[in-house]
This record gives sequence, structure tokens and C-alpha cells, in this order.
Amino acid sequence: MNTSEQKVSSVEINCKCEAQAKTAILNFLDKLGIKKIVYVDDRCSINELKEAFVGKLKAHYNNKPCELDFLNWELPEAVFEKEITKLWDDKSDEEKRELYLKILRFENNLEELSNSVAPLRLKTILKDKIELLAPSEWIVQKSSIIHELSNNAKILFLFDIEFKHAPLPDNRDGRDLAFELLQDSTVCKFLYCGIFSHLFSINDEYDKRCEYCKTHHLDKEKFYTISKKRFQNDSYLPGLAEGIRNTLLINEVEVLKKEAANILGNSFKNAINEIIQLAPESFNHIIQKSSRKEGVWEMDTLIRVSDIITSYNALSTLVSNARRTKINQCLKKIRQIESIKTGGETPFDKTQVLDLRHKELYIKDNIQNSLHYPLSNGDIFNIQGKEYILLVQPCNISLRKDGKRDRNYNIGLLVELETIEKETFQNYKKGQLATVEVIEDVTLPSNLLKVARFSTFQSVSLSPLDLTVFNKEGIAKINLSELDNTSSTIQESWKKRDKELHKIFSEFANGIKVFRKIRVANKDILKYSVFNGSVFTGYKINNEKSLSQRGKLLKFNITRVAHYKSPYSDDLLQKFMLYLSRNAFEHDFTKN
Repeated sequence: MNTSEQKVSSVEINCKCEAQAKTAILNFLDKLGIKKIVYVDDRCSINELKEAFVGKLKAHYNNKPCELDFLNWELPEAVFEKEITKLWDDKSDEEKRELYLKILRFENNLEELSNSVAPLRLKTILKDKIELLAPSEWIVQKSSIIHELSNNAKILFLFDIEFKHAPLPDNRDGRDLAFELLQDSTVCKFLYCGIFSHLFSINDEYDKRCEYCKTHHLDKEKFYTISKKRFQNDSYLPGLAEGIRNTLLINEVEVLKKEAANILGNSFKNAINEIIQLAPESFNHIIQKSSRKEGVWEMDTLIRVSDIITSYNALSTLVSNARRTKINQCLKKIRQIESIKTGGETPFDKTQVLDLRHKELYIKDNIQNSLHYPLSNGDIFNIQGKEYILLVQPCNISLRKDGKRDRNYNIGLLVELETIEKETFQNYKKGQLATVEVIEDVTLPSNLLKVARFSTFQSVSLSPLDLTVFNKEGIAKINLSELDNTSSTIQESWKKRDKELHKIFSEFANGIKVFRKIRVANKDILKYSVFNGSVFTGYKINNEKSLSQRGKLLKFNITRVAHYKSPYSDDLLQKFMLYLSRNAFEHDFTKN
């Protein structure tokens, strides 16, 4: 396709998108019973632009740009100035808008374009469905416009922030006018309201909405912010359609948020009361006795109990038909509006969504290690610069009240985690796919994936990993001179485990001390057995500098960096077990 064909195709696509956006806006208004849009902006009164129009053309007289071909640049300057004024006065409002836009495009004044293109274009597109008013015209007509409002004749009001070209005598801006309108309790239920400005970007719309709601006491349920930066693209109307959709949905979205907060708030409050009302014997049995017996952290059990009661109370609240009806009505209206295609898609900042998903998938290292979280299936470690995930049956890894695991179990499986290109993964063949599993990590760029490479698994002792539980940094280290762990924040079962670890690593340190004293020339052949030995079998790690010179502190290049939460880690363990139990078939000798 040559350049001219590409331009034609681009124009056709833009025209199609704008037609779809126009239809979408009209559908929005129709479905919500909105009679029209009232747009108040200093740019809405075209006559306010006469001075700017004349001034811009006079400034270009010496350059005589051929792109502005609606004027005779060869006229004497005095005659030229008269012709500019006559040209403006003789044109219709629509023609004036087109001429002014043409100048802005020639100047490539993006800031001015984003501020001016909306009022200069919208009337042409939406005709009688939009009413453009200068600030002074709004003041005069406000009462009569409000009088039109009813349940069957709602209005969407859009206000610009700045009225620089047509300021009000008392210097009120668009936010002040929006506040005055929303304060009228007799009519606010029949309207939607938005600030439509070039002073903030699309990504800043929500933050500015929160700011204006706070500084100007605007009602969040009726108020939204739309950036005029949506108009900087070649096809600007879809951007406006998206902004209008957000404005029309805000009431239902805020109602849903309030309902959710109300339900969860009351449910959690009741859960607290129910926990407080538990008999001491019951509370002690649930939180302390059962946790100790099963090797579960007591706070985990407490959070579990809270979740059980909160969920039960929330579901009980939803038994009310009236409450479910209210929620379903909001959902129905939201889906009805969202189903309408606008011809465009607003860039969506997913930071909050991804952050919430990350919290669902992982416990971060600063929380996990500061809480001295017990070692568990799904723990992720950085070992010698590489990431590994610990896969082991939860029941096998839990410490019992005596500080030991059932049947003195002390073996885990470490599987290497690797970040690869998504394209690389998509090109894997069947055999390769059977050896890897994707680990969801929303912090990675969209072109990358994290995978657990099952074929790298190593059976290892849990003892070095256990050391990461005892310090806030999550580092595998132990001070051999501190025989008793006096911390008040570590579980009793883990304090008992700490004593056993002292025995294991004191023996390990003694081996290093003896090795250091050996003066034979070929002692390097002993190095591996001393610095790795049975404790570090399976670990890809160099421990030659692990023991301090004084022989009291052991520190290994192992750090617990995150925890992949259940049920995701449980599912990964199950898939790993399937990998280990896969069948082996003899080769097919009939194939070449």
C-alpha cells in the first residue's frame, strides 16, 4: 500500500470511528433519558475569538503563509486588516470556527488546539443535542435551563475550568459553577456534571476529580473530570465519547462502591463483635490450641476466622431482596452503557488493578520476613543471584509444637524461576511446554513471562532455608554465640527449631574451622565436602566466605524474597507432581 492509499485508509478509519462515536454519544443520552448537553466554556461564544483571530492573522502578514489560503496576502497591510475583520463578520458561526481551527493547526499549537477544538467542533457534530454557552450566557440562562430538568429530561452539564477569554465579573470558574449546580438538592438528581478542561491529562482525570471534590466540595456521585487532551488525536470524538461515558457511569459506580463499603464495613464490625463474644475456652481452642497442634501461625488462624465470619455476614446481608435489587440495577445500567461501542478506547492506567492482583498472588518480602512467617510451600528465594521456588507438601513442612516436622521431615524441592520473552514461550514445542509452568507476575513488562522450569528441580535440606525465618531481612544467617532465641515475636515451635539449627550449623562451622587450620598442599580436594556437605547437597551455592573470621556468624547467599500464595502455589505443586510422575515411552522405531 503506497503513502496516498495509507492516508485514504486512515481517513476512512477516522470517519468510521467518529461516526461510531457520535452514535454512541446519542445512544448514551437516549438510554439515560438525557435531553441534551449544556457546555459552558469561554470558547463557546465564537465572538469572543474575534480579537484572537484578527491578531493571529496580522502576526503572519510578513510571512504570508500559503497554507492559510482563505486570504489575499498581497493586499497592502491597512487594506489587509480591514479584509480580516470583514471576513470574520461575514461568516456564520460554524464557518468562523472552521477558520480559527485552521489557523491553530497551521501554528501546530497543540495546547490551544486541545482547549479550543471541543467547543469549535461539537456543535457541528451534535447539532441540537448540545447547547454552547459562554460563562456570562450561563449566568443569564441558568434558571430557565434548570427549569427544564425532570426525570424524563435530564441534562449533562460540562464546565471548563478557566474562563480566561471571557471571565465572570466575580472571577468564579467552572468548578464554582459546578458546585453551585450540584448544591441544588431539588435538581441534582436530574443531572450529570463534569469538568472539561485542557489543564490536566487523560491519566490525571481521576486524581483531578478527587482534588476538585475535596477543594470545591463537589459530590463524587455526580461529578467527573474529562481532559481536553482527548482531542489531540486525529480522531477526537471517540475520546470525548469515552469521557462522557465515564461521566454518565460515575453515579452508579460510586453507589456500588458505597454499597460494597457499607456491606463489608458492617460485616467486619459484626465479625469483630462475634470474635470478642467467643467464650475464652472456644477462642483459646480455635486460635491457640488448634494452631499449635498443626504447626500453623496463630495470626493466620485468626485472620482465617475473621474471613469466615465476615464472608458469612456479607452473604447474610445480601439475602435482602431490596439490597440485591439496588445493586443489580446499578450493574444493569453500567453494562448497558458499557456495551455501546465508542469507536475508541481510552488508555487505562492499570496500576491499582495490578497492585491488587499482586497482593492476591504474593506476600512481599518486607511483610513476610518482618512477621517471621514460617517456611512454607511457595516461598521464593534468591540463591546466588538466581530465583528458586520451594515446592513441598504443606503438611510436611509445618513445624509441630515440639519444633519438629512429622517424621523429622527435612527435605524440600527447589525449582528455578526464569524470566523469558513471551514470544520465546509461545514458540515452545509440546515437549518443552511439559517441563515449564507460567508463574503469574503482574510486575513484569507485557512482553515477559516468569516460568518455573521443572527440569531444574533439586532435592535440598530445609535447614538453610529455615534460617531465613529468624530475621527481618530474610537472610539465611545464624549467630552461633546466641544459644537461646529470646525474641518475643517468633513462635515457640520455631524457637525450638532454632536450637536444632544451632546444632546443625555449629557442626558445619566447626568443619570450616578445622579446614582453615589444615596446611597440606592438596586440601582443595576437601573444599566441597567442607563448605557444602550434606546440609547443602543440591544447592548451587558458594559457601567459602560464609563463616566470619571470628567463627561466630554464618551467613549464606540465600534470601527469602517473596511468597507465592495459596491456591496458586498449591496448583503449581500439583502440576510439578504430575511432571515428576509422567510416563516414559519407548522411542517409535517406525519413524525416520
